[in-house]
Amino acid sequence: MKIKMFDLKIKNKSLKSELFKSIGKVFNHGQFFLGPEVKEFEKKISKYVGTKYAVGVGSGSSALYMALKASGIQKDDEVLTSPLSWIITSNAIVECGAKPVFVDVRNDLNIDPDLLSKFITKRTKAILPMHYAGHMCDMKKISKIAKKYNLRIIEDAAQSFGASFDGKKSGTFSDAASFSMNPMKTLSGYGENGVVVTNNKKIYEKLKILRHAGTTSDPKKKITNYCLESSLNHKMDTLNASLLLVALKKFKTKLKIKNKLASYYTKNLSPKIIKQDDYLFKNEQHGRYVYPIIVNDRDALRNFLTKNGIETKIFHIPLINKSPFYLKNFKRSKTTNAERLIKKIIILPLNEKLIKSQVEYITNKINQFYK
Repeated sequence: MKIKMFDLKIKNKSLKSELFKSIGKVFNHGQFFLGPEVKEFEKKISKYVGTKYAVGVGSGSSALYMALKASGIQKDDEVLTSPLSWIITSNAIVECGAKPVFVDVRNDLNIDPDLLSKFITKRTKAILPMHYAGHMCDMKKISKIAKKYNLRIIEDAAQSFGASFDGKKSGTFSDAASFSMNPMKTLSGYGENGVVVTNNKKIYEKLKILRHAGTTSDPKKKITNYCLESSLNHKMDTLNASLLLVALKKFKTKLKIKNKLASYYTKNLSPKIIKQDDYLFKNEQHGRYVYPIIVNDRDALRNFLTKNGIETKIFHIPLINKSPFYLKNFKRSKTTNAERLIKKIIILPLNEKLIKSQVEYITNKINQFYK
């Protein structure tokens, strides 16, 4: 048996037909940039997430950068964030001229809110939590600290679309939040896509300007490239928006399938294995991007699974603060727990095309390894 981590091929004929039909509509009206499908997508995203505004952009990377920029993060500001993430989490901070300050993680792989206060200085302007694999950070504690010190919160929700905590969706605990919707994400497009959500009208208006190379129409509506500040092109194209509208219709079913698969892992994997699900909050819905486990003999287990036809992944190595650029240019802080965990994490397959027998096979092979 061969089991892939992600299966991105489109084999369903009905889905193919629906996707081609959505593209055909764009070909017919010819508005390839910021066309009606982009506006419809933004409206449906804001309704689903529960925010007043949503701005579609070209990638999750653009979304996070714009969320920071529109929230006022600028030169020499400090932003507290996790070292256990993809490099864009901190690169977006740096591109704003600000400095990332790395705070260690808890055993659930998310930033430790109990350590945040130790890193706050006069230059600290924001906290940037990243919901690892779709598991929500402790937003109650983070929100309390942000309020105490008058800090912005910008959520890196790239991996957590659909996640919720106490009835509130990922992306609604902050001044602005960014989502990624590339083909591997739970809400998956067919290329690079992203969106920023916010309840703040000023941030929303700035996002629209930043998306369009810093330009808008002049007050008399006679000039279309009235430049208010320096930015680049971050627009979402209409073709991608049309495809995402199809994906959004199927999202609830997809998340339900992934929840069932994850539940099987959680209930049936050996008790010798630490699962991220062991740390879920009582009233949490996991976003189910992937399924991480934490083991002591990671490399040996991965080799065993590979020999048995099971593909696994290791995410985010090295830690961001251990990358050459960050070692050279930024102050080093202790991230002892993240350094310990990064040597133990394995990502198991959790794509919606898996069938129960495949998840049973993966589970049995892992349990066999630990007998």
